[in-house]
Amino acid sequence: MTNAIILPPPSSPERSRLLPVNLIRRRALDRLYRRRFAVEGLIHSLEEYQLAHENAPGECISLRTAAMWS
Repeated sequence: MTNAIILPPPSSPERSRLLPVNLIRRRALDRLYRRRFAVEGLIHSLEEYQLAHENAPGECISLRTAAMWS
């Protein structure tokens, strides 16, 4: 027994509703892959930055605010 998906005939209203759902899902999947690619790029850049600055001598900087806002 196979798990084949049987689509309704092209002229049926069920098929006309099915295709937009598939299109919506494909577009959502495409957006997901583009976001994943962007996140992977950011992670890679951060890892390279961390490696480049890992052995660099750092300065200790004192951060203080001059005035407080109420």
